[in-house]
Amino acid sequence: MKAIRIARTGGPEVLEYVDAPTPAPGPGQVLVKAEAIGVNYFDTMIRTGRYRWMPKLPFVLGNEMSGTIAETGAGVTKLKPGDRVFVAGYEIGNAGGLYAEYAAAPESAALPLPASVGFDEATALTNYQLAIILMHHAARGVAAKTVVVYGASGGVGTALIDVARKAGATAIGTAGSAEKCAFVRARGAAHAIDYTKENTVERVNALTGGHGADIVFDHVAGKAFGDGLKMLAPLGMIVSYAVLGGMAEGDLFKDMRANIEKSPAVRCFTMHTYDHMEEPRREALQQAAGMLAGGVKPAIAARFALADARRAHETIDARGNLGKIVLIP
Repeated sequence: MKAIRIARTGGPEVLEYVDAPTPAPGPGQVLVKAEAIGVNYFDTMIRTGRYRWMPKLPFVLGNEMSGTIAETGAGVTKLKPGDRVFVAGYEIGNAGGLYAEYAAAPESAALPLPASVGFDEATALTNYQLAIILMHHAARGVAAKTVVVYGASGGVGTALIDVARKAGATAIGTAGSAEKCAFVRARGAAHAIDYTKENTVERVNALTGGHGADIVFDHVAGKAFGDGLKMLAPLGMIVSYAVLGGMAEGDLFKDMRANIEKSPAVRCFTMHTYDHMEEPRREALQQAAGMLAGGVKPAIAARFALADARRAHETIDARGNLGKIVLIP
């Protein structure tokens, strides 16, 4: 079979389209023939060597695969050849290996897909799983009437808008161009802020009548992290779930005390918290599948052949995608 492997870290050029042995399903395992493979930002962090939980190289990337059961191992009782399934990296111990034409996985890790959910759409399930956990677990205790979603035009951003709206919250998205802002509004955000031209803090406070946002979902951090405190509502929370712009600068506790009249909170979050919390993790994935089966349509930005994985990573690096990027074997 063909797969995408890295033997060293670096730019998209380190992605190698290689021949690899087709795995055989062991006892209790199924062999999945890939129909669509999701690409996410964390794949690029592994590729560049910036991921805190770096695997040993060489390594086949990939944490999202949808496809059909090609073969079953001994002891498999619920799935059969031809069944449509989705496999998430979280369910196979974050072992990667899903940028490939085939993958073997425990039967328990293969989520049956409703017929109404397309293979491309299914690759966004982990985006919705993350969005559900961010909204309902990481931000628990916050009564969210208004949320701000940074990077709202990406795969997780669009999922957060859908999840926030389903929870009855008003979503304000930020994006880096007029085109992306139009896309964010079309995806259901009540407002979109072009952070390259507008002051996000002033705009959020104006849109909320000076009250502020109950939750700010921040995957950027960096030098502007403290700005989130200035647009929080009383008892609001910043949920920091990545630091794509580097670690936050300044004295966070000092900045929080400077905004003490709002009693602000900050939650630093990673899905690795759920590595050994199987039940809530899988429940969120089931809820995500239910959203898609119920008619929610993930935004698919682009489709590339598996052999063109470099182009897919170049698109993410350039932040040019509106929604989810998919690889087709």
